Amino acid sequence: MSGFAAEWLALREPADRQARDASLLRRAADWLTEGGGRATVLDLGCGSGSTLAALQPLLASASTVWRLLDDDPVLLAFAMERAEQLGAEAETRLADLSDVAAIPLEGVRLATASALFDLASRDFIEAIAERLTAASVGLYAALNYDGSTVFSPSHPLDGIVLAGFNRHQLRPKGLGSGASLGPAAARALARALEARGYAVTIAESPWRLASEDAALARAHVEGMADAVGELDVIDAEELEAWRQMRIDSAAGGRTIVGHLDILALPD
Repeated sequence: MSGFAAEWLALREPADRQARDASLLRRAADWLTEGGGRATVLDLGCGSGSTLAALQPLLASASTVWRLLDDDPVLLAFAMERAEQLGAEAETRLADLSDVAAIPLEGVRLATASALFDLASRDFIEAIAERLTAASVGLYAALNYDGSTVFSPSHPLDGIVLAGFNRHQLRPKGLGSGASLGPAAARALARALEARGYAVTIAESPWRLASEDAALARAHVEGMADAVGELDVIDAEELEAWRQMRIDSAAGGRTIVGHLDILALPD
């Protein structure tokens, strides 16, 4: 599983890097460093360190330490190696993200996450919002899937496949109890923090996949088709025809996959 996860993260990182809203990323960096002195960033579900790679270049002159948190030791090793390459001071913590009470927020000014909260249930989101508020910690959460995907050229089954995929996204993913919020998670997180007095900004951060992103576009299609196939809501032959058409057109077509970035700062 670790090897697969590392390959998937490496495949999507160029598209993620292009998709991040530059204004929110800059504001997150400014807020992190505006008080001067030493600041700690807690990267939730750090993976191979994509958030660190995006934010650290904006902190080059600041005294910042990264606390990299994940439940996968292989990914933590990748993230630490990346921190060293970027000259960032960092430490790793192997932890179960679902245990919100145990998330190490001591001394943290900003928590970050990428492509994480769409895996979370409502109770996880409420719990993390409560903990961030109690500690007056800001949050920069990027690349949360918003439920939209637009293909070009189109196919008659695009809509029903997307609806099935979004339904599959609601299955429990282990971050909290019960169903995941999937495409609704980003706005639920924003509302939870706004209700606790945070100033929240949401920005669109879609993948815009073209010919140079064909491998990622194909992997996205495979993931959608596999998920919908588990639901058994589309004739298997029709779903396979959709999959094959999408695979064949990945190099020459375009795909836009919607995501949302969130910056939430305590008042």
